[in-house]
Amino acid sequence: MRALILSVSTGGGHAKAAEAIKESIMKNEPQSEVQIIDTIKYISPFLDKLVVGTYLKSIRYYPSFFKFLYKHSDEEGRFTKSSTLGNDYLTNKLYPTIVDFEPDILIATHAFTAQILSILRKKFQWHKPSLVVMTDYASHAFWVHRNVDAYIVSNEDMVEELTLRGRNKDQIYPYGIPISEKFLNISKKESILSKYNLSQDKKIITIMGGSLGIGNIEEILNEILQIKKPYQIIVLTGKNEKLYEKMSELQARCDHCLTPLEYCEEMNDILSITDVLITKPGGLTITESFITGTPLAIYSAIPGHEVQNADYLIRHGLAVDLGTGEHCGPLIENLLEDDIFLHSMKEKSKNNAKPHAAQHIFELCKELIEEKSLHRDTKRIDL
Repeated sequence: MRALILSVSTGGGHAKAAEAIKESIMKNEPQSEVQIIDTIKYISPFLDKLVVGTYLKSIRYYPSFFKFLYKHSDEEGRFTKSSTLGNDYLTNKLYPTIVDFEPDILIATHAFTAQILSILRKKFQWHKPSLVVMTDYASHAFWVHRNVDAYIVSNEDMVEELTLRGRNKDQIYPYGIPISEKFLNISKKESILSKYNLSQDKKIITIMGGSLGIGNIEEILNEILQIKKPYQIIVLTGKNEKLYEKMSELQARCDHCLTPLEYCEEMNDILSITDVLITKPGGLTITESFITGTPLAIYSAIPGHEVQNADYLIRHGLAVDLGTGEHCGPLIENLLEDDIFLHSMKEKSKNNAKPHAAQHIFELCKELIEEKSLHRDTKRIDL
């Protein structure tokens, strides 16, 4: 199989989903050629800094502005023309690379690149199959376009959402967000605790703010530090170097067991020993917590996709909502002391897990390629 995966680096989830799909294809068909393109950066590093940089700054410093853009581009169809013009430019620039690679299938793991698949078919009569892998727990207009063969969604609720947006039900597959098979290989608990100098006798709270390490992490940590019971605390700071430095300074003078970690490759191990994960509701984080059965407490959702993710979690009883995290200490303490409720949350998380999404996506890719090939052969016979 020759597969071309189009992504954009606006967060860790899109790239990880692309890598998981590539891993699954190569495991099943080692002779395959799979290329992942960080689309905007590939076309123009300057444009990537402008677009991605503006996006990251807006969610961090101007969330109300991002909320406005997200809402009106979805509900009222605004900004569609400007989005189409931008993606039309990207498609024109990318088309020679696509032709040179000659993929059997095109896959998009980002909303920006989902429209590129549609433009390719409409403008260039690209006849090879196309697949969109959505990396959140609700939909948005930027993800959903005509001239796309199939959509992978994270949950069954999204099947109805996409049908209401005009997609055929038989195009929508609730396989889940793909994660690496490595994530399923969890180390023994004793070795994980030993690696991070943690005790088996005390519960563990993990706090994180996604790959960017953003959100009210310090405020939440201060709330937890006021709890008298000696919980163990892991703070994942992601790519936020300043936050890591602050946490390291605090670790030296903290009575609690505080373990700051930078961007962590062993999230499967960390989540497997975590009694409560306090996190922003990013799509990949939710997916990984389901697989490890880790109870979720969510805070400071980014307006737009994370708010929709949070709505899904709360609607299905899959998380406790901390709001901004202000005065959350007593709530966290009560949660950790209620073993029956914690066990119930663990079971609900596990029941929502879709650990084999990447394998199912590979199988669907094979089906789509075969169907397109058969259709072309049939047309030749008719001629």
